[in-house]
Amino acid sequence: MIRLALATVAVVLATAPCAQAAPSTATGIATATVIRPLSVAATADMDFGTITHLPGTSGTVTVTPGASGATFSGGAGAVCAGSDCSGAHAARFAVSGEPQRNYAITLPASVIATGAATDPGAVAPPLTVSGLTIRTASGTSTPHLDASGADGFEIGGTITLPANLPPARYRASFAVMVTYI
Repeated sequence: MIRLALATVAVVLATAPCAQAAPSTATGIATATVIRPLSVAATADMDFGTITHLPGTSGTVTVTPGASGATFSGGAGAVCAGSDCSGAHAARFAVSGEPQRNYAITLPASVIATGAATDPGAVAPPLTVSGLTIRTASGTSTPHLDASGADGFEIGGTITLPANLPPARYRASFAVMVTYI
């Protein structure tokens, strides 16, 4: 009989409804803000100008953003011959995007310029353009787009000329990236 009573209690407990917790719900919200894409365009190339180079001496030419012309050291000097005088200047870029937003500029620390010697049989060694520096039109330490979504910046640098450099024309490309911050 005890067995029957225990079996009955077990059946009753097994079929008894379980207490359920009251359901709880909440609503999540998803948002998105779409802004103008940030873009950059080169408006002027960096130009170290036409340079004279004293044989047997090394030298440098520096173009500073926000300044006109270049500064020369060592055996490097400016050349100007009438209409052939090409003025040195920093590279210039225009930026556009969402008004009143900050952005960052990324560029390499240095680049290599390759050249083609102008004298037959001469070899133009690669030159380093280093010390790339930026000056923004917004004039702030953090680049900032104005109320119309525009800004600009200049990039300058220094090209190093080794001793006994033959006459040559040089060119270097450098990538500039802008990103919202």
